Amino acid sequence: MAFRDILEIEVVAGNGGDGAMSFHRAKYMPKGGSDGGHGGKGGTVYLRAVNNVTSLEDLVGQRKYRAAHGRYGEGRLRNGADGPDLIVDVPVGTTAFDADNGMVIADLIEVGQVKRVAKAGTGGRGNSAFVNAVRQAPRFAEQGSIGERRKIRLELRLIADVGLVGYPNAGKSSLLAALSRANPEIAAYPFTTLSPILGVVERGELNTFERFTLADIPGIIEGASLGKGLGLEFLRHISRTRLLIYVVAADGDPKTTLKALQGELEAYDPRLLESAALIALNKVDLLEGDEIEMVNEELLDFGLPIVPISALEGTGLEKIRDTLFEMMPDRELWAQTHSLEEMSEEVRIERLTLELVVEGEERTWVVRGGPFEARLNRFKRHLNDAVDYLQTVFKREGLYSGLARAGAVPGDNVRIGDFVFEYFTDD
Repeated sequence: MAFRDILEIEVVAGNGGDGAMSFHRAKYMPKGGSDGGHGGKGGTVYLRAVNNVTSLEDLVGQRKYRAAHGRYGEGRLRNGADGPDLIVDVPVGTTAFDADNGMVIADLIEVGQVKRVAKAGTGGRGNSAFVNAVRQAPRFAEQGSIGERRKIRLELRLIADVGLVGYPNAGKSSLLAALSRANPEIAAYPFTTLSPILGVVERGELNTFERFTLADIPGIIEGASLGKGLGLEFLRHISRTRLLIYVVAADGDPKTTLKALQGELEAYDPRLLESAALIALNKVDLLEGDEIEMVNEELLDFGLPIVPISALEGTGLEKIRDTLFEMMPDRELWAQTHSLEEMSEEVRIERLTLELVVEGEERTWVVRGGPFEARLNRFKRHLNDAVDYLQTVFKREGLYSGLARAGAVPGDNVRIGDFVFEYFTDD
């Protein structure tokens, strides 16, 4: 199966069911009271992080995820059933972005974490809800609201405990194979690794058993932070690891190489340089005499632990394994400090504004903001019968007083979305 770490999908929450307009009918009660039930709530769409999915490839065949609608209310005060929620499983480490504004909707870094990504519509109220002393037989009911629709960009940022950072052919795949039971492709040409490969590193007996996951991620090149080569794919995944291993070849220029590697990480995200890290000085089998010590001294300025190894011959593997276990940051503390800030779910209603448009002798006040258009939309099926109720609601919510302060006079038109009605005062 191909490894896919970026995917755009559309999620659509269910609409709320409409409330019923119904009147009780019985043999000896031809004009019974209102008994319309309420509509059910629509289904909400959630993302859930699971650890048995390793790629977004499983989602490719379905680009739109739609939750069920709520059922309509019925007579005899029978409420409609709620639409079932829809849960979309994604790999742990997936970040969901709003495709329109780029904001983070969900950052799923722990197994079992669930996040709402499309809010369900609420059910409409049946006509039984609008009965009062004056309005004893309302001939209107409320429609359900529309479920939220969103385009979402999913980015999988591989979650591994340890990530291998190095140029192509630095020996990362060989080190992964030597430390774990992974079986990566290994060859003497750049970019043998074209997608992340995970291995498990273990030590200890049954009672003191320890393990962590180690990721070999496509090699970095100069300009990776600008998107060259496999750069951004590499850097996105490495940002999730708790500990970094800089793999540099001892037979090259390790100091210059390490500076360049850290420069690319810093350009992508300066926080990566704050991660726990060590230097794996690989291919020491190609050095002679005091050359290993000389190279070690050159790397001391970086302030990181240095472990000389030869992944090919197995030199230093026990040392680097033990060092990694000792340096490993606590998983829960790391997760608390490395999750991305998610956009607020607060509902914000645009501030009410009134604009006067004059065409000849006709004056029209255009209303924007506030909850008024949404309320009208929920009664448009029975709008004529609901006028008195809506006028009462709009007065209570400040629309009429706002129009009066703005200079509206009886006979002016008031436009709210596609709806137009005449303004008048109680006088």
